[in-house]
Amino acid sequence: MLSINPLKGASFGAEATGVDIAQGLGDEVLKSLAEAVHEHRLLVIRGQRMSEDRYLGFGRWWGEPIPHVLDHLRMPGYPEMMAIGNHGGEWKENDAVRNGAAFWHTDQSYEAVPSSVTMLFSIKSPETGGETQLADLKSAYDELPGEMKQRLEGRRAWHLYGASSGEGDEAVANPLITNDQIARVPAVPHLIVRPHDITGRRTLYGVAGTPYAIEGMDEEEGTEILKELKRHVLQERFIYRHRYRVGDIAIYDTTQTLHSGTPIGPATDERNTRLLWRISVRGKPRAWH
Repeated sequence: MLSINPLKGASFGAEATGVDIAQGLGDEVLKSLAEAVHEHRLLVIRGQRMSEDRYLGFGRWWGEPIPHVLDHLRMPGYPEMMAIGNHGGEWKENDAVRNGAAFWHTDQSYEAVPSSVTMLFSIKSPETGGETQLADLKSAYDELPGEMKQRLEGRRAWHLYGASSGEGDEAVANPLITNDQIARVPAVPHLIVRPHDITGRRTLYGVAGTPYAIEGMDEEEGTEILKELKRHVLQERFIYRHRYRVGDIAIYDTTQTLHSGTPIGPATDERNTRLLWRISVRGKPRAWH
């Protein structure tokens, strides 16, 4: 039987037990999972085992899976999925590929219709390291001073893939490697404060990783606000670091969170090997169609 409880030792997030996705889930259970993601920003479903096809089918219930712009990193036979790991091939030899998500960002914030949910399925988990860090933008917005909320109202930030704005980011090389990839992701604007597509609750959105300017502000003023917002949301009280167990599916609401991968070295044996299957979707779960 489905049970959803707050994550222990965390200021946000929940975990779900008592479900077996491989055996199929009814509409009411699926809707309960989606409601938990919208409410808690992060839901960890424990103890899952399934094939790529079943996992992709589960992802499609949440929305339209998005093939990543880095098409050379898509999973063979599953263009809507990406494998994230540290063993073999480019993962082992190239730090930039292995740790390409090791900076604070929001998935697909560089696209006109960004993602609504991202999920990571843990196939292999190292004994140490490999955590996903998440920052709670809903609570961070709630705690902003009223003056800042007014200042941000109706403002849009410009986003670009490969931009790494805000204080404290290490230089992140633009990973786009072909002209076709570059052409697919021109700069786009998004509201800095946006209502949630399902609940209507207001939250900060995408304030690190891809924003580089604020519409209608001069460069210095806009950059300073982006830095201030990033400093605010990355306070420890808004951050949770998920330590994976094999079989975990971590589902996070990308419209209400930032996330960052924890840097990890190349695997030397099974004890320090990480493998996650990633699906990111746009749109609403089927229950809201």
